[in-house]
Order: sequence, then C-alpha cells, then structure tokens
Amino acid sequence: MLNFPSDGLMAMNLFAYGTLMDTEIMTQVSGATYRSQKATLLHYVRKTVRGEVYPAIIKQSRGSVEGIVYFDVSLESFDRLDTFEGPLYVRTEVETISNDGERVSTFTYVLTANSAHKLSEDDWNYENFIMNHKQLFQSGYHGYDELT
Repeated sequence: MLNFPSDGLMAMNLFAYGTLMDTEIMTQVSGATYRSQKATLLHYVRKTVRGEVYPAIIKQSRGSVEGIVYFDVSLESFDRLDTFEGPLYVRTEVETISNDGERVSTFTYVLTANSAHKLSEDDWNYENFIMNHKQLFQSGYHGYDELT
C-alpha cells in the first residue's frame, strides 16, 4: 500500500522493531516526526547483532516481532533511513498487523543474507536498550556519521 500525502509526494509506511522504535531516535534519523501505532510482524524473529546494542530481524516461520508502524514516511526520510541502516540491512516490503487487527503494508529493514553470521542467539529487548544503551548508541553508532 502506497500512501500519497497532501503535498503530492509519494510516501510509505515503516515498521520499526529496534532503535527506531524510540521516537527521538526516529526523528533524529528521519529528519521528521510521523504518526505511529504499535504493530506486529509475523514470520520473523528479532535478535541482537553480535557485539552491538541494536537488533536485526530474519525470517522464521513461527516467529513474531513487536514494533511500531510509522505512517506516510517521505521518500526523503527513507533516503536518510537507508543511509543510516547501511549495508547490513535491506529495505523489504512486509505486511504487519496493527494492534486493532488491521493489516498494514510497510517497509522494514531485514538483515542481508550474507550478514546472517552476525546475528547472535540473544533476543533483543527494547526496554533494556532504552535504560542501558540508548545514550551510547546515539553517541557512537556510525549511521549517524553517515547522515552529516
């Protein structure tokens, strides 16, 4: 599903399952603020990337990932998000289910197949990230450097 905001530019939805779930980080990275809603992505699992404080997702038939859908994200913001995410991820179209049961077409960032070895067995926890790693991430993640 592609949405067309009032300014005439094409925009799409984004499913965020990791650091971008934090609205402050999303605004810093995307350069804008977007309406959002909690949602679930089926048939994927979220694990911590080895040696990092952020996650990645991969397909797994019985998995599910909780996250947030940001609506009507501009192409300019997606360009910034692509740069921020870097070569570890590929933007992929997926279908999520909102908390009210509605199916929503979105894009999300999936770990590339050739990077699968970088995924740990450890589940990633959003609350733990916010309490213990957010400030370090904001000051040290290379994706921020790519945006300047």
